[in-house]
This record gives sequence, structure tokens and C-alpha cells, in this order.
Amino acid sequence: MIVIQPLVCGAYEENAYLVYEESRRDLLVIDPGDDLPALCRAIAQTGRTLTDILLTHGHFDHMLAAGPLKEKYGARVHVHPLDEPMLRSAEAAQMNAEACVLPFSPVGVDALYPDGERFELSACGLTFQGMHTPGHTPGGVCLILPEAQAAFTGDTIFARGYGRYDFPGGDLHQLMKSLRAVLSLPRSLTVYSGHGEADTLARIAARWNVR
Repeated sequence: MIVIQPLVCGAYEENAYLVYEESRRDLLVIDPGDDLPALCRAIAQTGRTLTDILLTHGHFDHMLAAGPLKEKYGARVHVHPLDEPMLRSAEAAQMNAEACVLPFSPVGVDALYPDGERFELSACGLTFQGMHTPGHTPGGVCLILPEAQAAFTGDTIFARGYGRYDFPGGDLHQLMKSLRAVLSLPRSLTVYSGHGEADTLARIAARWNVR
């Protein structure tokens, strides 16, 4: 059985997710945001070892704890190559220091998602189907976990909206194309987004009158 444990982080109420297979002793975290103590407590409570950190994109509120977690656990950090520069610079990551508890620390990247619109990623015994979904950032991705009927969409799409495109690197045309790609996925998927509640893709599509 696959466990998906959400954890709301920081002033921006960003959703981090612990994900693991109950039969294994390792786990991964998706988008560890601005709450290192809570993330460490949640990891310890599982009794498992963090081995991988998967980032949907490089904005600060989704990656501030990545560096400290990598240092503490020796976890591998994965990101799209177009967003890798954001992990080296607070300015590139659009850091708002006044709203954050954690300082920005540059993050060493261990693995880049394969180039292309679709790719496959394996971590902790789980196989993700990745989609490059630019628009919010150049290297934004969605990570689909078919076995759990789950899609981790970062800030591409939310239960009741979609990501901003007015930051540096944002692009409305690309974002609309990405949204169409996400909405073409099986409607049985549950969308676990970067902010807000989870919901099924079927209900999200219905709100937008997309068939």
C-alpha cells in the first residue's frame, strides 16, 4: 500500500508530501517547503529513511528545506534542468525572506529529470510518470503515480485554479498548453497540488466545464 502524507509548510501554506510504500523502509518527499522541524518530525514518525527529494519546480516555498534535508539524510535531489538554476540563487527562486523562517541555502542537485515532454522516474520502489508542464516556471513538472491514482502537480494546477504566470520565467501560452495536458489525464486521478486541498481531476475538469 502506498502512503501519501501531506504537510502544510510555511506562511505560503505550501503542500509538501511524504510518499512511501508501506512494505519498504525508505521514503521520498515532494516539494519540502519552509518548515524543516515539521518535516523532520514527520519523517521520524514514519520510522523510515529519506532517500529522495522530488521537486515539481524551483520556487523558494517549495524547496527551502531541500538543502537541510539533503545534508541531514544524504537524500538525492531531483529537479528539471530548466529550474536547476533556481536552486542556486535566492533571487532566481523568487525568495521572499521576510515571509520565511528558513534562510535560503543553495541546493546541490543529484539527478535531473530526463529531457522531453514525458519521462519516467523511479524512487523508493515507486515509478512515476513525469510530465514537463512549463508556464508557472520553465522547468515545472507534474509527477503521476499511477499505482496510487495520484498526480502531484506543484503550482501548475490546483483544485480551484492554476499557477501564476507573471513571475520571471512564467508564460501564459505555455501554461495553457500544460493545463490541457493535465486535463487530458485519466479523470480518476487525485490531484495533490502545491497549495490547497486535494481533489479528483474529474471534479476539477467539471468546474472548468472541460469534457
